[in-house]
Amino acid sequence: MVLRTLLSHYRRHPVQAAFLLVGIVIANALLAGTLFINAQARASYEDGEQLLQATPVAEIRARSRAGLIDEREYIRLRREGFDMLAPVLQRTLLTADGTALEVLGIEIFALSGIRDASTGSTNGFGSPGGLDGFSFAPWQLWIAPARMRQLGWQEGQRVRLESGRVLPPVTAVEGSELGHRLLLDIGALQALSGISGEISWVSVFSASPERLDRLRKALPGHLEYIDLANVPDPGAMTRSFHLNLAAMGLLAFVVGVFLMYNAISFSYTDRHDLIRRMKLAGVDRRHLRRGLVIELAVFVVLGSAIGYWLGAQLAVWLLPGVGQTLAQLYGVYIAYPDGFVPGAAWLPVSMTLLAALISAALPLREALDAPLLERWQLRWRQQTMARRDRVMLLAGLLFLLLSAALTSASWLWLTLAGMACLLLGAALLLPLALRLMLSVLQRGASPRQARLGWLVADSRWLLGPAALALMAMTLALVANSGLNTMIDSFRAATDQWLEQRLAADLFLRAPNDLDEIQSRVDALAPGVNAVERYRTAVDAPAPAGGFSRVEVVSLQDGER
Repeated sequence: MVLRTLLSHYRRHPVQAAFLLVGIVIANALLAGTLFINAQARASYEDGEQLLQATPVAEIRARSRAGLIDEREYIRLRREGFDMLAPVLQRTLLTADGTALEVLGIEIFALSGIRDASTGSTNGFGSPGGLDGFSFAPWQLWIAPARMRQLGWQEGQRVRLESGRVLPPVTAVEGSELGHRLLLDIGALQALSGISGEISWVSVFSASPERLDRLRKALPGHLEYIDLANVPDPGAMTRSFHLNLAAMGLLAFVVGVFLMYNAISFSYTDRHDLIRRMKLAGVDRRHLRRGLVIELAVFVVLGSAIGYWLGAQLAVWLLPGVGQTLAQLYGVYIAYPDGFVPGAAWLPVSMTLLAALISAALPLREALDAPLLERWQLRWRQQTMARRDRVMLLAGLLFLLLSAALTSASWLWLTLAGMACLLLGAALLLPLALRLMLSVLQRGASPRQARLGWLVADSRWLLGPAALALMAMTLALVANSGLNTMIDSFRAATDQWLEQRLAADLFLRAPNDLDEIQSRVDALAPGVNAVERYRTAVDAPAPAGGFSRVEVVSLQDGER
């Protein structure tokens, strides 16, 4: 009966119920979405580089600048008994509408017999049409379902390229862990890209140390063996990117918590007469508190479920874009799940539950402690506001002390916690600062300035009930400013990096001599200089352990 009476208020005021649900949903949705995206990325990093559920342990690449390997070298190695090898051709194809597609060409029969070291079973694949459909004309272009939806393609569609050629029929393959890359038979990709008899690298899969050592010795001088265990950790390279995502989720969570607090506080204030009548009717404090807690739990469970679902859908929708960004900026590939993203399920729900309990603690206590007689209401409310201001002052000073202790820490998360304490401490001290400012104005106001005196007195009275709303608005403004600054700084850093990386207007990759290329350029466009660009990636041991990749680029002297 108590719970039914309390919930009847929302039948008459559905906007309040919607406002409370919106705060809980906002606190959950973006936080859950960013946590799911980061969890999926970490899972992909832990699994390592995947090629159709098979994990290569090394790669064989060319040392030359052209970066291509004659496929006869691969055939020779296979004939010598190294059956743990698989050729790969990587090409970027442009569609007729200018969309860049990263396509991997593989020899699926070479991959199908490789034994997976993690499971001990032979690798096998399932797809519409089977291996025959992939490896023989008209072939198939395998793609992750999420990537297909991102590109706006349909199953069986044949996409036209900028060169006028047509890709094989598009085939969505679930559980392929392709990410934003597309998969095609290596012979078909050689024909589409105009490369005959050449491959990008050879993937080496698990084998005994003796066989791997014999493979290294069998390589000619123009090929190098790259152990993938010594490459930099992709999680370390993309840490700043995922930190930005987590920060955005936490900022949205803080804004949602303050919305939730204001909704709860306003709901209890608006039901002051109802709660007073229930106490006058004989409802004791224990039953009333239990009813209010159960009511809050219903809203938290419903709002968390909606926010959790929206966050998961948001993560599934955003993952293809995030994966493409990681691939283009860092050369890191993540898998796109076919449904909900695993991991980090309980964190947003538990954080929302804890925030709801903290948000409801003070309003619930005030609603239960309110005196029954109207004539005591004003004095009691003034005392309550003064006590709350003292608590906020002590809490604000405590947060500022914690901020001073944590901001100088060397660990990143402790520094971020110190910044959070600084924001919360400053927000908690905001009512005191406003009260002092109003006191100064009141003392400086002349008795003849009646309107100014009335404005200051009314502001002092409104400061009590509006203090937390002002704090919420302040933190929301800080969150919005911080989010915009974070996005702008990331965009500026990316633009600067691209300007340095793409210094020329046109890049050519060819085994020809520079003088021969310059003569062709002079015939086509007189006055245009061709400059040789050297680029290599060095994987060096990092001081903190592991390896760090350093890209070394050199250009010849001359005008740019």
